[in-house]
Amino acid sequence: MSKRKDDSPFAGGTAYSDILGVDPDRIKRKVRQGGLDRSNLLNSNDLFGDIIEDLQNDSLESAPSAPSAKISGPSTSSQDPRAEAVPEAQPVQPLTREGPAPEDAPPSEAPASLLEAAYSTLLEDRSLDLDAPSPEKAGEKTLEYGSYVLLDRIAMGGMAEVFRAKRTGVEGFEKVVAVKRILPHLSNNSEFVAMFVAEAKMVASLTHPNIAQIFDLGKIDDTYYIAMELVEGHDLRTILTRARMFETQMGVDLAAVIAARVCSALEYAHRHRDSDGVELRIVHRDVSPQNILVSSEGEVKLVDFGIARAASKASHTDSGSLRGKLLYMSPEQAWGKPLDNRSDIFSLGSVFFEALTGRPLFSGASDMSILERVREAKIVTPSSLNPAVPIELEAVVTRALQRDPSARYQDASEMLLDLDTYLRRRPAVGPATLASFIQELFEREPPA
Repeated sequence: MSKRKDDSPFAGGTAYSDILGVDPDRIKRKVRQGGLDRSNLLNSNDLFGDIIEDLQNDSLESAPSAPSAKISGPSTSSQDPRAEAVPEAQPVQPLTREGPAPEDAPPSEAPASLLEAAYSTLLEDRSLDLDAPSPEKAGEKTLEYGSYVLLDRIAMGGMAEVFRAKRTGVEGFEKVVAVKRILPHLSNNSEFVAMFVAEAKMVASLTHPNIAQIFDLGKIDDTYYIAMELVEGHDLRTILTRARMFETQMGVDLAAVIAARVCSALEYAHRHRDSDGVELRIVHRDVSPQNILVSSEGEVKLVDFGIARAASKASHTDSGSLRGKLLYMSPEQAWGKPLDNRSDIFSLGSVFFEALTGRPLFSGASDMSILERVREAKIVTPSSLNPAVPIELEAVVTRALQRDPSARYQDASEMLLDLDTYLRRRPAVGPATLASFIQELFEREPPA
């Protein structure tokens, strides 16, 4: 696809020249020299690391008194897709009560690199992956962790590891939960911890059937954790991926049910107030298929409220691919602008589009090309990819995906009203129908 000069992500990019302290024309020339390897899913260091280092060296030669900054980051060229959230520089922690941070983990209070300053809005947290295999061997002893017993690890990401855990009480009372434990190198970052704790406290007050409940926030052995509702099922990303494997779709009505449940969760969170009646102005910031869980009973749960904002304060950039986050950003989020509830509405519209059509709204050969498409927000109609999409749902998607926030739904309740109006005119679909579809989908043998 040919590109005009104005389409360049560096057009008018004074922010990059300010960060790097070099002439923006030199950045453009460097990019045009073809220094980017587009054969893999790229992270921000792959995109800019060698360019920035060369430009920095040139800048230092012309200004000897300028301080130097080290640009570093592990390569992701051979990452396994199942483990894309695990940084190569951060080995999987053993199931022990105490464990030192990796030798190459960033020091406490490490200053943000130039990459992080330029791409702070793209730092990613990984959501629960209920299908991730546990690395613990069968028969290995469980671990006591405060008032919890960690049974097995069910997910590992760039920010945290997630365990299936059990809490016991009097008279044999037991409750199984998910314990999300922050990795040691982030527990030493006071700025990250302060925002993480503040966000967790705020989100803990959310009580809604379509939001995974937070039960506890604590600190054990200098490591912070969240105990939250355990959803036995699959995330929407896994469901859509498996549906594509069998060249099938969940159906427009089931897609509308999932969108309506998530919309209900967002409507509740966006208008939530504290005990004094003050608006909390909660914005999820990462409404994506991996953060939408569907239980084996067909319940829909939205997870990881507020974690994305805390991630922007991390001093260590996740070396995994940014693609999973870029695909569902709003244009204003991709530009690094201030966000409000309408950003979540755009992200939900992008998820809804994919559920209706089986294809992501945006695509590209690299993360940077996807970022450009998200910023432009040029969309096609869902019915052009799936003729079964009715005009009512096409109107919902189109309005949610307007590039200008003022042209979108201004409140999630407006979008929810349109979805409920459509569903009331359709044959009854609900949790049982959704659970049946998912059960059948995962019981099928994968194609040879």
